[in-house]
Amino acid sequence: MPSMTQCPPIPELCPTPVAAKPVRGSEAAQPTAPQAVVAHHIVHVIKHCGYANGNVHVAVDLACVQAAAGHRVTFISAGGTFVPLLEQYGVQHITLNHDQGKPISMLRAAWTLARFARKHKPHVLNAHMMSSALIGAFASWVSGVPMVTIVHNSFDKHSSIMRLGRRVIAVSQAERDSLLKQGYRPDRLVAIMNAPANSPRDAFMDDGRDINLQSPAIVAVNALHRRKGVFDLINACTMLFRDLPDWKLYIAGEGPDREVLEKQAADVGLADRIIFLGFTPAPARVLQQADIMVLASYADPCSLVIGEARSAGCAIVATDVGGNKEMLEFGRAGRLVPPGRPEILAAVLRPLMEDPQERNDLRRASLRGANVFHVNRLLEDYARVYREARGEHSA
Repeated sequence: MPSMTQCPPIPELCPTPVAAKPVRGSEAAQPTAPQAVVAHHIVHVIKHCGYANGNVHVAVDLACVQAAAGHRVTFISAGGTFVPLLEQYGVQHITLNHDQGKPISMLRAAWTLARFARKHKPHVLNAHMMSSALIGAFASWVSGVPMVTIVHNSFDKHSSIMRLGRRVIAVSQAERDSLLKQGYRPDRLVAIMNAPANSPRDAFMDDGRDINLQSPAIVAVNALHRRKGVFDLINACTMLFRDLPDWKLYIAGEGPDREVLEKQAADVGLADRIIFLGFTPAPARVLQQADIMVLASYADPCSLVIGEARSAGCAIVATDVGGNKEMLEFGRAGRLVPPGRPEILAAVLRPLMEDPQERNDLRRASLRGANVFHVNRLLEDYARVYREARGEHSA
């Protein structure tokens, strides 16, 4: 669809219903969702829908399962990787550029979205990023359509913009607690934990690449920047690998720190045992082969990879930050360690690496109760918040 600079605003933002089409492989990726009793028109607004952004992944999953349940769903963004997937699920994608760093772009987008909302009167606007919340707030004020926002990273200095929503969703209780300390109103703030398992994205992003790990293997699936603590994981492996020569570390992901991380592995003589897999669009293949999955991050409001790893039955070790503790049921479903302490990480990993029975016990604990991370759980959780935003009483 042409961008808003190529055609008048109103014709561009006039969706027509699109019939849902079957998605190849979707039967395995997404069990049939319950049909909505009352269909609503839900509009998701986000800066873009490109791969490798957790905010985008949550928004795309939500839009797809809502459409599969019978709702009319419109997805408004600058475009990206997932447009074909959205359209396969019957989600109407509309192109609208709104760059927070470009005031003219924001003003035009806000007015265009407001005119769309006034004309089509959707039941709710759901804003997923800060620029989207800004234009959504104006559209909500002009049209009277309530806006719900989602805060994915309370540590972002601009996250206060998200309080513009009539209801604000925090992606974990820890995130909610953090936002309360920042002055968010408790009566508007709701915690809904992310649910990435059985995502519609799984089959769509599977590039068919044959990834075979050599067991026993530790796996990390995350972006390669300092906040994810991969430096600490490599330091921990340096302490362990001389005594445990069969083990390897596989790191799936890309990011600005890849070169320096590869140098770190080479400098400690582990370049052949620390393998960088690079961009891995469908991490399920990797997680299913992991003996242990490690997330060593310094901040993680609600990491998608923990939900994916639990659904794959991984033995998990993660830092005790953000929503990790909740996702691992306060230590029942995985081991928790303090961030930035590679020596403690190594001490927790060692018995798991040395004792297959201990690993298997942790794998079973991880898998038990993992159905909470099934993507269809989001349907009613979000529907309840939408009803509250509209002033309706939940059934």
